[in-house]
Amino acid sequence: MVEEEITEQEKVEEDASPEKEDNSRFEWYVVNSFSGYEKRVMIFLEGLLNRKYPDMVGEVLIPTQEITSNVRGRKTSRKKKLYPGYVFVQLDLSPEIIMDIRSMSNVSGFPPMNQGNPVPLTDTEISRLKGQADGSDKAKVIRVPYSVGQTVRVIEGPFNNFTGVVESINPERGRVRVIFTIFGRKAPVEIDFSQVRQV
Repeated sequence: MVEEEITEQEKVEEDASPEKEDNSRFEWYVVNSFSGYEKRVMIFLEGLLNRKYPDMVGEVLIPTQEITSNVRGRKTSRKKKLYPGYVFVQLDLSPEIIMDIRSMSNVSGFPPMNQGNPVPLTDTEISRLKGQADGSDKAKVIRVPYSVGQTVRVIEGPFNNFTGVVESINPERGRVRVIFTIFGRKAPVEIDFSQVRQV
């Protein structure tokens, strides 16, 4: 009984140790895809390549960033690829995997210049990429349709149909500070992006 228990514990330890080794075998690589085909390459890596080489393909990443813009008074947001033409993949690299990735349509290979063995990314580089994708590294980008000194007209609110000059812009809050001339005096007012139009 005691011997059986020891052998079972050893088996559990043996089963647990290769998993730790497997994780350490994975390294992050850059796959150069044709621009606009990043999703297809990602599907290939996660699907066909992963089935062909089980336990040799890890996480696949296309870093994106949310961009908010104001179009005709309506806030719209969309995801923009931070690195168009590049897909980041975690691999336990082998010569066969390199050949399969290079032979895939919509892929031009591994940078730089698709020669020799691919060079893995450092931990610092991949943590920065993941931070950008999560939004923790960079703030959300907001496109501002106005510039300081530009003349704008208010289209709604208490200052409807008033015309003024943009003094400052606060993209994080989505507001613009406009100076109006009311009864011969300058009056600065902070207004939402959606309430003003370019003249």
